[in-house]
Amino acid sequence: MKLLIWGISGTMGRNMEALAEQEEYWTAIQGVDSKTDLDKLDEDMDVIIDFSHPSSLEKLLGFALKTKTPVVVATTGFSEKQQQEIDLASKKIPVLQASNTSIGMNLLFSLVKQSAKALGSSVDIEIVETHHRRKKDAPSGSAKTLVHSLEEGLGEKRKITYGREGECPRETGEIGVHALRGGDIKGVHHVHFIDDMEQITLSHEAMDRKVFAGGALKAGKFLINKGPGRYGMEDVLNQREE
Repeated sequence: MKLLIWGISGTMGRNMEALAEQEEYWTAIQGVDSKTDLDKLDEDMDVIIDFSHPSSLEKLLGFALKTKTPVVVATTGFSEKQQQEIDLASKKIPVLQASNTSIGMNLLFSLVKQSAKALGSSVDIEIVETHHRRKKDAPSGSAKTLVHSLEEGLGEKRKITYGREGECPRETGEIGVHALRGGDIKGVHHVHFIDDMEQITLSHEAMDRKVFAGGALKAGKFLINKGPGRYGMEDVLNQREE
């Protein structure tokens, strides 16, 4: 199968290229960066995997729609308008969007949802995420997905408090989200469920960026030959059928 890596000159793009080259499954690998002339690209690709930047979305979707190529969107930090563009594209081509392509992190999303459903409103919930100093968006896309998983488990929307400063006693039912940045940390997420008697903490730590590359390649393989529509990493885990 032919793979097109969108954002190949970035850290994740290079990691994915190195991993894909070790797999016989991929018979051809091409890459796109900010200097690539899209008119010279081979349009006969089987899947696109995007680890680039939100500013590249218009070109990415334009190429994918033109060539009818399935696309895995693993970039985060999109605006509401850009998210709508992704939704529209999924009506014509298969689109798998993931805030985190680690298999372990996606299991955490599921565990967090189950825990929130079981514990309900009896606990205070706090999320703490930590990433390298170069990460541009905060909170992380994965932290936002954790919030979504919690709200799904709770069966309702909650007030989200991003950090705290000054006089700000905790409100009943709010979910706190905190972002730490430093060093070269690949990604650490903690979800704390706290009451007056005990604390439950669910955590995930990525120790090598290859875990994201490997998950993205699994997502790419899954998406090939799928019909138009929206897909997620949960579909990869469950191997959803058409």
